[in-house]
Amino acid sequence: MVAQLLRLRVDLLAGEVRGGARRSVLVVLGSLLGLVAAVVVAGELLALRSAPVEVARSVAVPVGTFVSLALTLVPLVMGRTDQFDPRRFAVYGIDRRRLAVGLGVAGLVGIPVLAVAIVAVGQVGAWSRTGGTAVLAVVAALLGTLTCALLLRVGSAVGATFVGPHRSRDAGWLAALVIVVLGLPVASLLLRSDWLDPASAELQRVADVAGWTPWGAAWAVPADVASGRVGEGVLKLLVALVTVALLALAWWALVGRALEAADGRTGTRRYRGLGWFAGLGSTPVGAVAARALTYWGRDPRYRMSYLVILFVPIVVLPLGVAGVPWHWTALVPLPLMALIAGFLPHNDVSYDNTAVWLHVASGAPGWSDRLGRLVPLLVVGLPLVVAGAAVSAALFGDPVAFPVLTGIAVGALLAGLGLSSVVSVLLPYPTVRPGDHPFQQPQAAGTTAAVAQTTMIVGILASLVPAVWLAVLTAVDGPEPWATATLVVGVAVGVVVLVVGVAVGGRLFDRRGPDLLAAAQRN
Repeated sequence: MVAQLLRLRVDLLAGEVRGGARRSVLVVLGSLLGLVAAVVVAGELLALRSAPVEVARSVAVPVGTFVSLALTLVPLVMGRTDQFDPRRFAVYGIDRRRLAVGLGVAGLVGIPVLAVAIVAVGQVGAWSRTGGTAVLAVVAALLGTLTCALLLRVGSAVGATFVGPHRSRDAGWLAALVIVVLGLPVASLLLRSDWLDPASAELQRVADVAGWTPWGAAWAVPADVASGRVGEGVLKLLVALVTVALLALAWWALVGRALEAADGRTGTRRYRGLGWFAGLGSTPVGAVAARALTYWGRDPRYRMSYLVILFVPIVVLPLGVAGVPWHWTALVPLPLMALIAGFLPHNDVSYDNTAVWLHVASGAPGWSDRLGRLVPLLVVGLPLVVAGAAVSAALFGDPVAFPVLTGIAVGALLAGLGLSSVVSVLLPYPTVRPGDHPFQQPQAAGTTAAVAQTTMIVGILASLVPAVWLAVLTAVDGPEPWATATLVVGVAVGVVVLVVGVAVGGRLFDRRGPDLLAAAQRN
């Protein structure tokens, strides 16, 4: 079975070259560029053999980490089904073990893994200074290459299964927002001249942090041992082994799921009762809230949107690497997560598509529609914000941070929901239809999407100005009375914006019902 899949893999790679002239040229050029880049990187790593150990470590470990991280993010973001997706083999009756092993081994054949192997050879050359470090370098190269190959397999399977079929335009905008937030501090760091010096403290700090991550542990093993940190090298070897084991288990689980499911579904779902509709009563607000809760729990477009929030805490990494004290970085993620949560429903009406006629034709007051749609984020978001503020304050090491963070985060969430109640009615723009593939997105008319999203971000930030100013006074003049004032003012402003937004959005909904139906038809 392994030999057959290997031959199939080689034939498929050859078929990429035998396609149309334009495709063949692009495939060949892309492959050559990738391999040339890998050879150049490997050559630079080989040149580090004569460099001081700390200098070589500050370059080699971040390079290996970057390669591993790229092979994690690219297949997830692309969300494309590759030719060796295990779901493609589900109909052939191949048992789970043979398919998992065969596809895993066949996945080693390809330009990305070959490029990683070339970089790994450069790492071996950089650390072949003594017999012991040379052996560790070979082991680390094998673990690093295997880790990248498994990351590519698992990332491709997860991206094709969960991201590709369901990715929405709003999820893309939110992902772009997170990338910008992460990229700005990283870009500012790279523009500093200190980063051009491999012996700089910044690169040393990057190597220290990256070596403890699953992406950099394998690459850091020979570097730590060569620099005399034998204990850390052994621990990082264990981290690398555990990473490979967990990725292998993830691959095993994904293959098993592919064999049990058809197109990502294990069978027809059977529901008993009316679900949220039975528990929230027959009032207009309750009915809309029940429908919204059902959407947020089952609609993949909503799931992909709010899962972006889970990646926000990564923002602390570039800040910490830049030299910001780690306890201060604990204050950053929660306000950003609350801002994004308030931003999410700003195009909620368009997500309904033509089903919005139910809300218009029911004759229910517009404010009940506006309020009911916010129930999922209010019920789930507010407790999580308070819990997050407690965790952040504990990590910061000062209980004064709790009321300050609570005021800012709750204000951001409530203000965002209030503004969303208006923007989603006043500026609806086309989005992915229910069940559509992301590449079937309708074209947005004019600049409506950009205006709506910009209005949301600017409006939320403007609402936070009083609370943020009081938070600054708390840090400068002390907690009394500014910490309590931050909590009160932040929550009060958020509540006012929410109430006004629901009221104004409700009136607009009553008045613009026919326009919303027409917009849904164009969606």
